[in-house]
Amino acid sequence: LNCGLAAMHYHRTRDVGYQLEDKWKFLQAAKLANIPVSPWLDEPLMVIKHCNEEGGLGFYRYKNVTAGGKWIIQPALQNEGIISKLLPSDAPLSTFRVLTASTKGLSAKDFEKTGSFAKKKEPFAKNKEPRKRRGESKSVKGYGTKTLTVVWRAGRSGASTDHESILFDVNPTTGTVGVGSSNKHWYQLGLIKPFTTPWTQNLKYYKHPDSGVTITNKVVNCIDSIVRIAETAHKTLVPGVPLVGWDVAVTNKGILLLEGNFSCNFFMGTVDYDWYYAFCDAHYRRLW
Repeated sequence: LNCGLAAMHYHRTRDVGYQLEDKWKFLQAAKLANIPVSPWLDEPLMVIKHCNEEGGLGFYRYKNVTAGGKWIIQPALQNEGIISKLLPSDAPLSTFRVLTASTKGLSAKDFEKTGSFAKKKEPFAKNKEPRKRRGESKSVKGYGTKTLTVVWRAGRSGASTDHESILFDVNPTTGTVGVGSSNKHWYQLGLIKPFTTPWTQNLKYYKHPDSGVTITNKVVNCIDSIVRIAETAHKTLVPGVPLVGWDVAVTNKGILLLEGNFSCNFFMGTVDYDWYYAFCDAHYRRLW
């Protein structure tokens, strides 16, 4: 449903926010907006050589995007704080997927047309400020930006990225970590896989399977900052895009926004589906 809405919204509106799917344009725009993002190097050309191979083998040259190339060259970031303590020492950078919604372009009347499920909870109407979270000194003003779900992707031992991870649901208000699960079965490749891979899984994780550390019921004390970075990025950078899945990391360089994903999923997180269905229905009605 998220991907369908993104495709239809872009087709109908050609909103300029979709240009920030380009990771380099995104980093530049975020930096100009004073949103903390992952740093990059300005060296025009980088050479990487294997320490033993000869004869031109093990030699790689990358032209930086800052010099007209296609590669964003960045220093590696490390997990920090409570995040690093919950993970094995060789786990990859493990990010929080924060999925936010923007109601720009929608009105209260749009929500009123969505049916009975929309009446259960008042939608996040235009010009209504989000509820102030503990620790915040300022509120995000203007049209609505709402966090739908937060999931921490706890990377597996030896993995290069947190695409290999256990997905832990996180309460976006309290920071309390819930029960973990996995969606690895979604990403199996091969013609035979649809017939040999389970379509659903009911796995539950209370500990990290590699470190053995209990994760469920831990509290992420910086959850306010994590959520606020995502909501501010949505409001500032791509207010016209309905849904964005932001990757936020707690690193040795601070809490940083890595990128935004406009065709996003919930990664098994808890969602207020009454509000979500009303939101999607309102957009589809307006776009149709």
